[in-house]
Parts: sequence; structure tokens; C-alpha cells
Amino acid sequence: MSEWSNKPIIFDDNRITRPYIGGKLLNEWRKMDPAEDNHNCEELLISSIGAISKGHEEGYAISKTIPSQGSVSLKSIIENDPDGILGEKYNKKNPNNLSVLARAGDTVVRLVLQCHPKEEDAKKYFNSICGKTEAWYIARTRKVEGEENCVYAGFKKHVTKKLWQDLCKKQDVEKMRECLHKIPVKEGDVILIPAGMPHAVGPGCLFLEIHESSDITIRAERNINGVVLTDEEMFNGLSFNEGIGLFDFETYTIDEIKNKVVMKEKEEVIIQNNSRLTQMIDYSDTNAFGMQIIDIRDEFVLPNFEGHRIMVAINGDVKLEWSEGTINLTQGHGALIPYKCNDLKLIASNAKVMIGLPTEL
Repeated sequence: MSEWSNKPIIFDDNRITRPYIGGKLLNEWRKMDPAEDNHNCEELLISSIGAISKGHEEGYAISKTIPSQGSVSLKSIIENDPDGILGEKYNKKNPNNLSVLARAGDTVVRLVLQCHPKEEDAKKYFNSICGKTEAWYIARTRKVEGEENCVYAGFKKHVTKKLWQDLCKKQDVEKMRECLHKIPVKEGDVILIPAGMPHAVGPGCLFLEIHESSDITIRAERNINGVVLTDEEMFNGLSFNEGIGLFDFETYTIDEIKNKVVMKEKEEVIIQNNSRLTQMIDYSDTNAFGMQIIDIRDEFVLPNFEGHRIMVAINGDVKLEWSEGTINLTQGHGALIPYKCNDLKLIASNAKVMIGLPTEL
């Protein structure tokens, strides 16, 4: 067993640029120096794969531990003891990589209309073992030019593959946007986006995202907030028809899409010392991952799990205590809970954390 396997691992700042614009609220949330909104608007909180980004090589933006834990690459930590960090069955499924990752984005504009590949398409076109289902926890909101906070998800009933292809070829962005359902959101909402589903986060949202171990995105728009994308950036090396074909063309009424993507608290609740664990996403919703929210009012001992988990402090700072020590997790920051890190105690007078769990094996 390595020195890392039995304790929480906390990650340092890991900001990346994206075509959308934001970042001011992200810095406030993470208790960083003030910043103006710009393209430096996304934080890879917990990632063993990094980001696909123009001008950067593979492995760009893989997480590193905080300086007090040595500024060590997450990749090297996992490779030193993959079974102890991930759990043997998860290491067999996705060798030397986490099965669930976390990032946070802050935007004052609508994100690009996009989708991510399903598992079968990821294997066929990108030699990837998994697709990219994702979920957003709306951590903070702000008003932008009076617009309501919203997300876009799922095609409306009138949409066909041919219509979407034609609109994308013409780059009729307004009609493209009108093809997707607009769903109002507020702080604390959880939205699940299955792989293949068209989607975009609307302006004024600071979203905490957990997702499968992939950064592959198919973008339907070429011009984004003054940034002109190449075909490679839009379709990741695929042709126009191949890229557009990765969208899931199932259509929905507004009630159907809300029932599918807007998550509700499950009946399963664990209460300890005035603290409360709620299941927001379970394996009845998706086979990609699970999401739990823990409201801490004193202390909470995390139930053990047969694999690794990730944790992000949504509101307030949290002290993490294990058999050999303690460490603080600051609001807006992320931690990895290795497979062999058992009986972890979360301590705070008033805080909220999100737990991401890999798919059940």
C-alpha cells in the first residue's frame, strides 16, 4: 500500500481556458483573488486525464496535490498503487484512471450547443473505453442582463436529424438553440445529461460538474464569443456527418425532458449527528455514476465504499479526519477519497459537500 491509499488527497488550483466567458464568480466561490470575467473560466477540480485543448499535449491539466501534500501528479499517485487508490475492480475496468471526475465552470454567456459521445461511439471513433455522461450541480447563480438562469437539454418534438444537419450547415444558431428545451434552474438544482444528449449551460450559472472519464466534446457551433473553431475543435477529427451523427435524436415534450434530466432527492437518506446524506443520482438514473449531497451540521462519518470516490466542498470549509491525521478541504476545492481510505470523518458546523461515486460494478 502506498502512502496515499489510506488518506484523502486534496488538489491544487487547475484553471483552464474555454471558449465561453466567466470566472469572476468561480474565483469568489473558491476564495481566490478577485478576477474579471474572461476565457479563464473553468477549473478541473479532480482529473486523472486532464483536458483536450488546442495547443496543449495529451496530459494537459491533470490534477496535482496541494503544496502541503507535495504538488504530486494524480496520475503518478494512481500508477504507484492503482488497486489501493481506485479499487481492484475499477482499475480493471479503467486502468490507472478515475472513473468519475469533477470540474467547475462559471459563465456569463450561453455555452456552445454540444454533445458528448455514447460509450459505443467513443469506442468506435475515439478508442475510448467510456462515453461522457455528466451531471451539473448549480452551485451559484447571478443575473446576466436580466435573463433567467437556465440550461438547455434535449431536442424538441419537431427536430429531426436532417433538420439539425441543415441548421448546423447553415450555422443558423438562433434556430439551432430553439431546437433544444430551455429549463429554468436555481441554486441547488441537479441536472443529469446522458451521453449523446444535446445541451448547453445558460448564462449566470456556476456549475459543478461530475462526469465520466472523458473530455471528448462535439460542438455544433463554429463561432463562439469571438472564438472561431476549426473542424478539429468542433468534431474531434470526425467528418461533419460523423460528428453530427453522435447527437442523440430522441425528442421530448417539456415535461418529458424535465422528468428525465431534473433530478429529485431519493428516499434513501442517512442521518448522523444532525448531518444528512441525500442521494441525488443513483443507478436507476444512469449506469455512469452516482451523486450524493451531505449537509454537515457537526460531523458525519462517510460510509465505506468498494471503490474510489470524489468530494467537492460546495458551501463552507470542511475538516477531514482519518485514523492518522486531519486536513482541511476549502470551499470550491476537490478531494479524492481512495478505496482504502475508510471511516473518513467530515467535520463542520455548517457545510455542504458533493460526493461522486463511480458506476456500480
